[in-house]
Amino acid sequence: MKWTRRIVVALLLAAIFLPLAAWLAFPWYAQLLVDRTLAGKPFHVQISGPGIPGPGGVAFRKLTASFTAPPDRCSSKPATWKLSLVNGRISWNIGALGALLFSDRLQTAFALDADSLRILPDPENFLFEDAHPRIAMQLTIARRRGAPMEFQPERVSYAIRNASVIREKLRLAGINYRVSLSQAGKWLQQPDTLRVSKLYSDGNPSPLGNFRALFGSKRDPARPCTLILSNCSINLFEWNGAAERIEYDLREQQTSFTLRLAEIPLNELPWFKPAGKGPLRGAGRVRGSIPIEFRDSTVLVRNAVIAGDAGASILYPIKENTRWFSLDIGPRKGSGELLKNLNATITLNSRNKNLSGLAVSDFSAELFDGKLQASPFMFDPAKNEVMLTLVLKDVRALDRLNYHSETRGSFKGGFSGAVPLAFGKKGLTFGQIDLASGVSFSDIPLRDIPGLAGGSNRNTPLAAGTCSGTLPLEYRNSALTVRDGMISGSKGAKIILYDKENRQRLSFDLASNAGSRPLLRKINASLKIDSARGPVQQYALGKFSAETLGGTLLINPAVISSNKDIPLTITLKNINALDRVRLHGDFRGSLNGALSGTLPLVMGKRGLMINRARLRSGGGGTVTVAPPMPKRSVTERIFGAPDQDADYSFRSPDILFTRHFDGKTVIDFSLGELKRKTRGGEILLTSPKGTLALWQNRKNPDMATLSNFRAGFFDGTIAIGRTDFDMAKNETETVLQLNNIPLQKLLDLQGTKKVYATGTIKGSIPVKMSGQAIEIMDGAMSAESDGQIIYATTPEERALANQGLRTTYEALSNFLYIQLGSSISMAPDGKSVLAIRLKGNNPDFQGGRPVELNLNVEQNLLDLMRSLSISSNVEQIISEKALQKNK
Repeated sequence: MKWTRRIVVALLLAAIFLPLAAWLAFPWYAQLLVDRTLAGKPFHVQISGPGIPGPGGVAFRKLTASFTAPPDRCSSKPATWKLSLVNGRISWNIGALGALLFSDRLQTAFALDADSLRILPDPENFLFEDAHPRIAMQLTIARRRGAPMEFQPERVSYAIRNASVIREKLRLAGINYRVSLSQAGKWLQQPDTLRVSKLYSDGNPSPLGNFRALFGSKRDPARPCTLILSNCSINLFEWNGAAERIEYDLREQQTSFTLRLAEIPLNELPWFKPAGKGPLRGAGRVRGSIPIEFRDSTVLVRNAVIAGDAGASILYPIKENTRWFSLDIGPRKGSGELLKNLNATITLNSRNKNLSGLAVSDFSAELFDGKLQASPFMFDPAKNEVMLTLVLKDVRALDRLNYHSETRGSFKGGFSGAVPLAFGKKGLTFGQIDLASGVSFSDIPLRDIPGLAGGSNRNTPLAAGTCSGTLPLEYRNSALTVRDGMISGSKGAKIILYDKENRQRLSFDLASNAGSRPLLRKINASLKIDSARGPVQQYALGKFSAETLGGTLLINPAVISSNKDIPLTITLKNINALDRVRLHGDFRGSLNGALSGTLPLVMGKRGLMINRARLRSGGGGTVTVAPPMPKRSVTERIFGAPDQDADYSFRSPDILFTRHFDGKTVIDFSLGELKRKTRGGEILLTSPKGTLALWQNRKNPDMATLSNFRAGFFDGTIAIGRTDFDMAKNETETVLQLNNIPLQKLLDLQGTKKVYATGTIKGSIPVKMSGQAIEIMDGAMSAESDGQIIYATTPEERALANQGLRTTYEALSNFLYIQLGSSISMAPDGKSVLAIRLKGNNPDFQGGRPVELNLNVEQNLLDLMRSLSISSNVEQIISEKALQKNK
C-alpha cells in the first residue's frame, strides 16, 4: 500500500514536471525539432539563441535559412537563397494553438518580427537588407498519430518599407513593395507598385532616383521566362522618364524598352537653376526619347533623341534682367532635334570592383548638325560629379547663338575639337579646351564696345551702327587665338562726339562701303582667359595686329576685366583715317592723308580716357567755319557785312593729346602751315604750334584755352601767351605778340600802293573780341632796327597839297629812320586811330637834317574792309544765281 501510494505520487509528479521540464528544455532541442520538421525538404534553418516559449510566442537571437532552387527552363543554374534574421520573435494565436489539443487539423496565424532581415542570393551576389521586418503567415497545422505535426502554409504577406539592395559599391535605397502570396493564388505575387527612392554609389547619391513600376510574378504562358513591369517611371537628374512596359527575359537576362523623357523646364535642371551661382540660365522646355537595351548590368542606348520646344534657349549671363547671349535649342527648319542618334554603353557596376557608379562608353551623337563623341567616363560618387571629354566635329552651335542688344546680332560657324568638362555639385566646369571654329557674325552693335555706349554725359563718345565679319578661332590652353580675321562696318557705322547741347561736332566713319576693303583685315590676336578662381575674372589680351584703311594697327598686350578699366595702347602706321573724319554743325571740310602714332587709352564704365596720344600725318585738309547768318536781302548782302565763312587749310599735323574720363581734353599741336582764307584775303601761318585745352571748366564747358601759341607770320613770328575763348558767346581777350615782322608786309596787308619800307617791327597788341566785334586797346609797335621809308607821290598830289603836307611828302620821299614807333586803337564799331612817331633824316631833304614826324591816321577799318568786300559779295551772288539757273 505504501509503495502503491509512492508510485501514484511519482506518476502525478512526472505528469506535472515532465511537460515543465520539456518546456524549460526547449532551447536545447528546438533545432532538433526544426531539423525533423524540414527533413527531406530543400530548406535548411539554423536557430541561434532560442528563448523559452511564452504563451504568445518564442524569441531567438539569430535565425538563418537557406533554400536552393533547382535549374528550370528559365535558369540553367541552381540558385541558392540565404536569409538571416537578427533578434527575432515568432508569435502565434494562443487560443488557436490551444484548440489543437482537441483537433487534428487547425488554421492559425503566425507573425515573424526581427530587428533586421538580410537576403543574399548566389550567384547574383547582391544583398537585400530590411530593418524591422514583419512577415505574417497563415498556416494549417495537422497532427497525426505516430507522425510529427505538419505545417502547411496558406498565405504569406510582407510589407517592405525603406529596404535596400546592395551590389558591390552600388545601393538601391528606399525600396517599398508589398509581398502577398497565397496557396489559393498558386503562390503568385499580385501586381503591386515597386518604389526605389535613390541609387547610391559609395554612399553618395547618383543622378538616378524615384523609380516606380507596377510589378507582379504572374507570367505570360507563351513567355514564361519574362518578367513584366508596367507604368514605369524614373528621375534622371531633375528629368522624369517614363516607359509604359519593361519586359525582362530571365533566361537571357536582358530587356529592351524606350524611356520617354517628359517635358521639363530648363531652369529646373541643376546647371541652369536661378538660385545657382553659375552664369548660365535656362528658358523653355526640353523633352526626349531614349531606346534602352539592358543586359548583364549593362545599359545600351541606341538612337536616342533630345529636343527643345519652341523658344527653348540657354542664356548667358543674366544680370539685372538683361542677357548678352542666348543659345537657341528649339526646333528649326531642317534641324528639329537638339541631340539625335545618341548612342552609349552604360555599365551599372563592375564585378572586379574597379569601378563604382555609372560608367559610360561608346558615347556618340549628332548635335546641331555636327558630330559629338565622348571619351569613356563615369559618375564619380566621391565628388558627386561626372568628368568627361567631348569631341566635336563641325557642331554648328554658333548658328543658334544670338547676341542681344537694341540690334540683335547673330553668329554662324561650326566647332571642332575637344572639350573636357565636369558637372555635379559645383555646376558646369571646363578643363583644357581645344577647339577650332570659323566664326562669322553680323549686326553686332558697336555701342556695346566698352567706352562707346554714350550716356547722359555727352562728352562720352557714342558708337552707331553694327559690325560684321569672320574670325577663324582656335581655343587652346585657356587662350583664344584669331588668325587672319576680318571685320566690316555697316552702312552708317561711326563714332560720334557731341557737345553739351547734344549736337554732333565730329564723327569718324567706320563703314565698309561697297567695293572697298573691310574696316579690319588680317586680324591676328590672342586672348588668355583667367578662370582659375571660378567664374571668369579677367582676360589677358596678347598682341593684336591688323590691316586697316591701307595701314596697320597694333594693340599691345593688356589685361581686360569686366569690373575694371581696360588700358590699351594702339599703334597706328600709315592709316588713311583723315578722310573718314566728318565735321558737323558750324564746321565742314575734308581731310586727307595717312596717320601714324600711338594712342594709349583706357576704356571702362566711366567712358574713354586717352593719355598723351601722339599722332602725325603728312597729309592735311581744309576746315570751313560757317557760323549761321540771318536771312538777308540782296542789297544787305552786297553792302552789308561780309559772310563770316572762313576756310582753314593745314598740312602735316603733329598732335599730342590727352582726354580725361570727364571729357577734359588737352591738345599740344604743331602744323606744317595753317592758312586762313576769306573773301577779303588770306593769312598764312607757318609752323604754328601751341596748346589747346577744351572742356576744362565745369561751370563753363564752352571755354577753350589756347596757350603758348607761336607761328611764322610774314617772315617773322606771331605769338599768344594765353587766351580763353568762350565758344558759346564767341568772346575772348588776349594780347597778340609780333616779332620780326617786315614792315612792308604790313603795308601790303592794308592795300597801300605808294609806301615802300624796309626793316622789321615788333609789338604787343591787346585784342578783345565779342561776337563779330573786335576791339584793339592801346596796341603798340616799334621798329627792331633802322630802316627806310619811301612815300611815292605824283607832282599833281604835291601841287595840290598844302605847305605842311608838301613838306611831309618831301621828307618821306627817302626817309632813313632810326626810330619808329606806333600805337593803335580800334573801337568795336571799327573806328581806329593809328599814331606813328618817326625819327631820322632824308639826305635829299634840307641837307639831311634830323626830322621828327608824328602822324595820326583816323579811319573806320570795318568800313574799309566792307568796301573791299563789296566786289566779292557781288561775285558770290552772281555765282549762286548761275548755279540755280543750271539746276
